[in-house]
Amino acid sequence: MSTATPTVPPSPRQRVTWIDSARCLAMFFIMWLHVGEAPFWMGRPVGGGICLFFLLAGYFMPREASRAAKRALGLGLAWLLWSLITFGLYLLTTPELEWTWNKVFGWEVAAYNTPLWFLRNLTIYQLIIAGLAAVHLLPRCNWLLLALLAAFTYVNEPAQHEGLRFDWMSAVMLGYCLRSVPLNSIEQWLTRHVWYILAAIVLLLVQRELYPLLAKSQGLSYYRCSLPVAQFSYAVLISLTAIGISRLFPRFNALLATAGSCMMFTYVAHSILYGPIYYLNLPRWCGFAYAAGGIALLTWIYLILAKHFPRLMRILTAK
Repeated sequence: MSTATPTVPPSPRQRVTWIDSARCLAMFFIMWLHVGEAPFWMGRPVGGGICLFFLLAGYFMPREASRAAKRALGLGLAWLLWSLITFGLYLLTTPELEWTWNKVFGWEVAAYNTPLWFLRNLTIYQLIIAGLAAVHLLPRCNWLLLALLAAFTYVNEPAQHEGLRFDWMSAVMLGYCLRSVPLNSIEQWLTRHVWYILAAIVLLLVQRELYPLLAKSQGLSYYRCSLPVAQFSYAVLISLTAIGISRLFPRFNALLATAGSCMMFTYVAHSILYGPIYYLNLPRWCGFAYAAGGIALLTWIYLILAKHFPRLMRILTAK
């Protein structure tokens, strides 16, 4: 008498802890900058952190065009809901505020919840990639399209909250192109060649300091000129730091990874958190404390809300 082999349910997808730690480190720099009292050099790693978020978004995009479009629409829904939630909070706290629908949704202006430009732009970028996949230009033309995007990044582009930019689209596209490489292979390559990578990054960042001269000679505004090479360099530095922490300080890495696993919630919600203290004249060390404490607080809030309102949190984080 034969017995049927029991069906083993598939295990849930394992999260990569150094990736989540890198998300947390990137968010730390962003929150420190947003509080308004960050050191002068903070803008550079912040650009790398944003670049890292876009790279990872492209890397983890679904392969099928239909699923990629569904994912993009989920991001769009999260963007709209967060916009309305923020708008409702502003109505409750400052009813005398002069508002416009453009500022509610952050279209061509800074939104009431400024970080929402990220969700808005990422929604559009992923819809573009899903459309290219649907007409079979992807994946066969991955690298060609990436090269075309990169060629358009050295232009006088708008501020990130005012419109779409080629540099962020190229970051998403680069992540999409790298999907054929397993994460463990990327980690091994980064650690094996760490000194060569650091030397190359130093040279690139020296070139960044020479870029204002090039921008001036071209008649471009330096602060609005995209420099994706520098952004990518800092994204790699953040990743290398996260890999080092995961190997040398596993307990600390576990804390960072827990916080990093809910970074979308933290990224959007922190604007609501720091709004009341944004205009206070705080010393610079307060920005460091705010970023560290804010991430811990918002992680705790997310875990509680995810436990009691799982469906709502899946919608707000587009999971």
